[in-house]
Amino acid sequence: MTSHLHRFASFELDRDGRALRLDGREIPLQPRVFDLLLYLVEHQDRVVSKEELLDALWPGVVVTESSLQRAVSLARAALQQGGLGEALRNYARRGYRFVAESAPPACSGEPSASALALAEQVYANQQWQAAVEAFARADRESPLSAACLERWATAAQCAGDLAAATSPLERAAVAYSSLGDHLSAARVTIGLARLQIESLDAAVAQGCLRRAGRLLAGVPRGELHGFLAWMSARLHLYQGNLEEARRCAEEARAIGHELGNADIESMGLVLTGIALQGGGDAPAGIALQDEAAAAVLAGDVSPLVGGIVYCGVISSCCNAEDWQRAEQWTESFTGWCARTRIDTFAGACHIHRAEVFAMGGRLAEAQEAITRADPLIRVGAPWALGDAYRLMGDVHLARGQDDAAEQCFLHAYQHGGDPYPGYALLLHQRGRGDEAVRGLTRAASLTHWVASERRSRYLAHAAQIASLNRDLEQAEALLADLDRNTKAWEAGAVAGQVERARGEWRWARGEADTALAHFIRAADILRQRRAILEAAQGRLRLAEILSLRGDRAAAELELRAAEAAFEAAGAMGYLARCQALRLGSPGNT
Repeated sequence: MTSHLHRFASFELDRDGRALRLDGREIPLQPRVFDLLLYLVEHQDRVVSKEELLDALWPGVVVTESSLQRAVSLARAALQQGGLGEALRNYARRGYRFVAESAPPACSGEPSASALALAEQVYANQQWQAAVEAFARADRESPLSAACLERWATAAQCAGDLAAATSPLERAAVAYSSLGDHLSAARVTIGLARLQIESLDAAVAQGCLRRAGRLLAGVPRGELHGFLAWMSARLHLYQGNLEEARRCAEEARAIGHELGNADIESMGLVLTGIALQGGGDAPAGIALQDEAAAAVLAGDVSPLVGGIVYCGVISSCCNAEDWQRAEQWTESFTGWCARTRIDTFAGACHIHRAEVFAMGGRLAEAQEAITRADPLIRVGAPWALGDAYRLMGDVHLARGQDDAAEQCFLHAYQHGGDPYPGYALLLHQRGRGDEAVRGLTRAASLTHWVASERRSRYLAHAAQIASLNRDLEQAEALLADLDRNTKAWEAGAVAGQVERARGEWRWARGEADTALAHFIRAADILRQRRAILEAAQGRLRLAEILSLRGDRAAAELELRAAEAAFEAAGAMGYLARCQALRLGSPGNT
């Protein structure tokens, strides 16, 4: 029989008393939020589908999925008070599951294990957050050895808390050096370089890598040279030196292959792929990234490196708007994360997932992921703040909250991110199309690797807006620029935006039939490649064109399809444009 009282961590969930208590203090919950938490706790042996949850919590009542998402968000907020905010896990296209370690009851009269022995035990069991806390307790009792400090730092990184890994690694580097263990000191120093890159301290990272290189001088080529080449490639990517990044990544890949070290080879593969994709050869880059990700799922690499590979692959998918591939890898990695107890890898991966959610029309989940990421990226990956603000601006824009969207876009730029294309769309919407095109073309001219991967996206939107501004010469030049390297964009949803740009150009030139064919292809490509909101916007534009041509029946079909997508997403801003068209006020013509 199922117990009426469930205990996990410092929580107590009382089914009969309908109460959630943390260390004896009751945490108020709305009735359906309590029911959701109870249902997931009592079925924690499996992933519970969204359909089953909707039937269980709202029997006989028709509600949207957003009601379930809100209940999950409130339940997570309650659990976060006891450090279990990530215990309610979302499995893409499958449902939710409650995953939390229940502490075994204390045995009176039996001596407890030492703090260090407990730390080593939970570390071996891949209970990363518990290991971080246990190593910290053990260190307070007696200073840890260099090896233990290194494991503490690894646990912190696997738990997603990069900031907490810095101090143990710094101490480990000093300890190894004092022991004359130069190889271990080099290994730890390379690890420190990664944390400094994530914290945007490129000069410090470069210093760490130079020191590691000196420590390895005269040492026969081995795995540490592979790790050094890998991290050097990462630094070059950050600095926008794509060719040098590719050279270092290929060196790491070769060393890993020679030594049979899957960690080094996988990182060499993924960084070579990112460098190729950033340089415009998307097919070759994608193939290498997928090969690296497959090695992770096969269990060939360590959890720490697996998380880094996943983050790199999903990041490149998002930059290239390869949403279908992003969804597939996210779903595959969800099971891997559960097996290795890495829910999400640092805050940056929350942002990448949020972008996949947003483009798929799941705005509530996107906002929740950004909110969860915020405290993590501020301390461990501040470079991702720009993307977080940009993405939140996109969410506000879709919901019709234009002023809030503008503030987010401005914050994105202040934090070193590009607020495009969302900011450009807002400017155009406000009648400032010339500024929108100039901003997009400036963003496309940047040379760092993220901008290189996003360049085609910027140019496609710039070409659309230029045509809507009747600047046909500039639009034609932008399309010609895109056509010079179709390999950079043809695999992702950008292909749909390029088709839409061709349609806008043809329409502005008065070539209605050809324009209509481009608009139809654009909406179809965007839908097939899982850019749900962009596909709906394409359908709305198609409805406007059909309406202007007097084809009311076809326009109604497209309009209804767009409205359904916007309503499901809660994209009230875009839905308002549908309503305006119904009232006979089409948008840009």
